[in-house]
Amino acid sequence: MATIDYRLNGGKKIHSTDKPLKIYLRYRIGSKVDFNASIGQSILFKDWNSETKKAKKDTNLNNLINRLTLHFEDFTLDNKRKGYTPNRIEVKKHFEKFFITAKPEPKQNNDTLLSYIDYLIERPQTKRELKESSINNYRRTKSFLKRFNDEVYPIDFDRINLEWYNDFVEWCESQNLSKNYIGKHIKTLKTFMNCAIEDNKTDNTQFRSKRFIVLREDADNVYLTFEELNRIWSLDLSNEPRKENARDLFLIGAYTGLRVSDYNNIKDENLTTVNGVKMFKIKTQKTGKEVAIPLHPIVLQILEKNNGTPPKRIPDQHINVLIKEVAESAGIDEVSYTTITKGGKEVHKKNYKFELVKTHTARRSFCTNAYLSNMSTIDIMAISGHTTEKAFLNYIKVTPEETAIRMSSHPFFKGQSNLKVV
Repeated sequence: MATIDYRLNGGKKIHSTDKPLKIYLRYRIGSKVDFNASIGQSILFKDWNSETKKAKKDTNLNNLINRLTLHFEDFTLDNKRKGYTPNRIEVKKHFEKFFITAKPEPKQNNDTLLSYIDYLIERPQTKRELKESSINNYRRTKSFLKRFNDEVYPIDFDRINLEWYNDFVEWCESQNLSKNYIGKHIKTLKTFMNCAIEDNKTDNTQFRSKRFIVLREDADNVYLTFEELNRIWSLDLSNEPRKENARDLFLIGAYTGLRVSDYNNIKDENLTTVNGVKMFKIKTQKTGKEVAIPLHPIVLQILEKNNGTPPKRIPDQHINVLIKEVAESAGIDEVSYTTITKGGKEVHKKNYKFELVKTHTARRSFCTNAYLSNMSTIDIMAISGHTTEKAFLNYIKVTPEETAIRMSSHPFFKGQSNLKVV
């Protein structure tokens, strides 16, 4: 699995913090490729955020890092789609290509769809606050739409209709892309078009047709049972601190229902006690909604072994890699068969369950386990942020057998109904 990281001084020991330090990109593909190179920028140690791997205040530098990250994420995705692992020389060429092509685009008005998307990304965030993750999604979709514009036919506000939709889906499928990946770009495009209508850039509403659907399918995302979570918690990882840290953060997510953007950023000030109940009180990053969540005994034990404070934050992608290794060590290795649609065709794949565990598995595990424990669906949704019960029930991973077991405790199936037998 490929990882992208940024380090000062190439990861070497820093002897002086008074002088600017070069920023290095590190791109790794397992144990096969380990590429390091300066991005041609320097920064003082005090101005660098070692957790986010960004400058604390330099917006231009952060924009460069964001664009370079997307450059390598697209590279990774393209190679994964081809089933190909590049060597170090090819990685170096891709790195150099960024700096050859990354010239400032000429200033232009926002009267075309593509230039309007640039406007949405770059405009001051006083009118509509955008999270960094949303900005990155906007950039990816803009890059993807530009490819269609250059390779198939030009697009603009008025061309976004059902005919374009069908051409776009067909073009994506010809590149062997998954249904969910295509759907993400369609969803983001709808966001662009809704914004354009608000800003009086277009009056085209054909994208709101019921046939202009956001493609999606159940990608057989797994959840971990209480028993599996306990096996992960029982592992002695004291000699592997990085894995222990990732495990503890993951379990906080599994017992709170928080997204990784929240459970990986919990701070001391998020801990509070109300009427004797210890809880996390957090304003979630994605929705901005404030939630209060009682602390599970395992979460309390994690805090206790960290001297009452949350575990140290680590990059999300590192958790994704490490938690798979932790799950494998815990023996979570049952065979799972996944089915996804790629290139318009169903693709079946055999996996071990630990291979499917990722940061988001924690949140799905919470929702599913809480539901099977007969917690009120409304209470679970208050934490998860799902706005409809239909969306929540589609999200959780419950088999018909698990539903039957859950229903078996209901008075109806206990023969305790008030209805009289005739």
